[in-house]
Amino acid sequence: MESQLAKDASPDHATETGGQDGMLRSMIRVLLLASLGCFIALGAILLWALAQSPGNGPAHAVDWKSPTILLEGALLAVAALVATVGLRWLLRRCEKFLEEDAGLEARFLDTSDPRYVDAAIVVSAALSLFLELALIRWQSSVLEFLAFYKNFSLLACFAGLGLGYALAGRSRIPVILVLPLLAGQFVFLMITRALPGEYQIIPFREQLSMGLGQGDWSWTIVLLVLLSVVFLTTALTFIPVGQLCGRLMERRTKLRAYGLNLVGSLLGVLLMMGASFLWTPPTVWFALCSLGLLAFHVRRPVSLFTGIAFTLIAAITLSWWPVDRLWNRVYSPYQLLEIGTNEDTGLTMIRAAGHYYQRINNLSGENLTSAERHTRDYYDLPFRLHSPLTAVAVVGAGTGNDVAAALRAGAGRVDAIEIDPAIQLTGRMNHPERPYQNPRTRAIVNDARSFFRTAGQRYDLIVYGLLDSHTLLSHGSSVRLDSFVYTVEGLREARNRLKPDGVISLAFSVLSDNLGRKIYLMLQEVFDGRPPLCVTADYDGAVIFLEHNDPKAVFSSQVVASSGFQNSTAHYADPSLKATVSTDDWPFFYMPQRVYPVSYLVMVLQILLLSLFLGWNFFQEAPRFSHLSYFFLGAGFMLIETKGITEMGLTFGNTWQVIGIVISGILVMAFLGNCLVGWLKIRRPFLSYAFLLATLAIGWYVSRSGGFTSTPIGRLETAVLLTCPLLFSGIVFSSLLSAKGNVSSMMAMNLLGAISGGLLEYNSMYFGFRALYLAAMVCYVLAFLSDLLLRKTNSGQAAGVAV
Repeated sequence: MESQLAKDASPDHATETGGQDGMLRSMIRVLLLASLGCFIALGAILLWALAQSPGNGPAHAVDWKSPTILLEGALLAVAALVATVGLRWLLRRCEKFLEEDAGLEARFLDTSDPRYVDAAIVVSAALSLFLELALIRWQSSVLEFLAFYKNFSLLACFAGLGLGYALAGRSRIPVILVLPLLAGQFVFLMITRALPGEYQIIPFREQLSMGLGQGDWSWTIVLLVLLSVVFLTTALTFIPVGQLCGRLMERRTKLRAYGLNLVGSLLGVLLMMGASFLWTPPTVWFALCSLGLLAFHVRRPVSLFTGIAFTLIAAITLSWWPVDRLWNRVYSPYQLLEIGTNEDTGLTMIRAAGHYYQRINNLSGENLTSAERHTRDYYDLPFRLHSPLTAVAVVGAGTGNDVAAALRAGAGRVDAIEIDPAIQLTGRMNHPERPYQNPRTRAIVNDARSFFRTAGQRYDLIVYGLLDSHTLLSHGSSVRLDSFVYTVEGLREARNRLKPDGVISLAFSVLSDNLGRKIYLMLQEVFDGRPPLCVTADYDGAVIFLEHNDPKAVFSSQVVASSGFQNSTAHYADPSLKATVSTDDWPFFYMPQRVYPVSYLVMVLQILLLSLFLGWNFFQEAPRFSHLSYFFLGAGFMLIETKGITEMGLTFGNTWQVIGIVISGILVMAFLGNCLVGWLKIRRPFLSYAFLLATLAIGWYVSRSGGFTSTPIGRLETAVLLTCPLLFSGIVFSSLLSAKGNVSSMMAMNLLGAISGGLLEYNSMYFGFRALYLAAMVCYVLAFLSDLLLRKTNSGQAAGVAV
């Protein structure tokens, strides 16, 4: 029976097992193109370093049209071409070995012991998802501007995995290339990071940036080339991984194979959660990935030696960081932190992914310099506006500067809320005023939104520190956490925690007048139309926005004046400054105005063109649309997954644990749908489609009405409403697996559809997250119509054959 099942599920590769199938040639073509882009990007950055003289200003100040720079550019272009030709020669020399190894790999997977195939599917799926999450986290820590390229790394992984599943039937599976490709990407990005220059820019005019420069068109082109290299190398890395998993899945029936794949994916998520919990560095992540890959390598010494050699290269590269070797690197669950010493003060300073993040100040005592007194006045100002201070909440407590100010002001109790445990631990260990050791302080590691929803008391004063999370990415969702702190709903929840005479102090490094106006308008809306008092503090570019919960209370102008700060309320009250308030539906805080992200379309077009190029490169025949329904299912699932992560994070907290649990829950729902299809023998998913569309419509209506309450019952209702579409979507997908064709091809179309769903998600930057419900409903309707058309076509063909 086992052999019959394998025969029924086997891919259409029986005619391909002899001879070459062009798999290696296709991969080499893409690799050479990526290498050329790599050399060009490195050359452009090096050219900037050569052209820049001391004190000549930022990158866009270089005269790119000067004869000297043009000559140097031409020489570097020739060098890039020569290096690419040299790599081509080397790959040609190795092609015979690679072809032989890839062929042996395919036969190894086909002839492995049938008793271990189930376990192999689980492990390969876990490996693919763990590697995906690890690479996304690492890339965002090295190239922090990926925080603005939402889902870029994820879509590159999907492109590779989708192609890999589609190519599972080929007679060549070059698993041997995965580790060299990983090592090559690590070396490239580390060299890019080490080269001098302000080449890390934000080409999106809709977005403000914290710590990243705005370059001209030439640097935008360099950045797009660099991102193309990252996309292509990431996709190439995942193609053999997708082939590996797809080839193993073909040895089982479709439902069983898909269920095992989901179990493995869940295991991969849990493994990454464990790695995050232990604050492990990338060396550990990719060491685990390497061990998993080596377990599937062909059992011959030269193949294993090649894998081990490139694993060592990758480990050495990852252990090196091109900033300051004396600084301690900590990989918190959210970001890469570099902890070192401020040369001016001798106190601890923190950088996030290479950029200044925050510093510890010692502001106790009387013998302070004028600069230190100015800094102390900044931190002390909010605490001088309310007396007495029986209870204070500090949001974004960081290393404890605001907490120390509250304690100096005599606060009876201070709740210090900080989402990153590594930052809080740094303050606990290194802050000279020991604010976290004070018995009046209660240190809380949590998301601000979640804390305010569950807080059981009210406060005299709520202080927002200088929050910023442009690099603070959760490991799966790419959600910028502080975007949901700075929304009208988030600020309203904070106001609900105030006493009747309480005060809110919100300090932020205002990047533009429009952003300051945005904060002004949000606070004005939250506090019943009363404008906030705005104080320009001249500390890290901070402006302090102050609001009193008592509508009759007035802030003392004497307190502000005595601090030496400027009252800038009239400036941000200017109606000529255009700004759109942020909401939970549109939480794009760093977009001053709600405009369609036209400049993002360049990046979307880039992903589409690169994906089409990859498909054209590997497939000579025209695409078949028999599995089009799986494409639309993938797009719809990606949209409701994003919406589910967003809403569940807002309901239960946007901490890394919650996000990991939500992603795990999504996989569990898909697995449960798979099991229900097997148990109930569901073959026609029409009723499941109806329930799916109904739950999406209900979700859209509830979201439009403001959502459920934050009570335990409201949270349960939110969880049920958000998981039902995922369950019915899983039932639909699993029931369609009974159609003719390969499970690997169906998985491929599903992942390629997910890429399209990820690109559609960018429309939320204008239409809001609620619009994702409508987009998902359209995708599922198209999936239903595609399935219906396919069934009618097949029945018509069957009737014709019978006649």
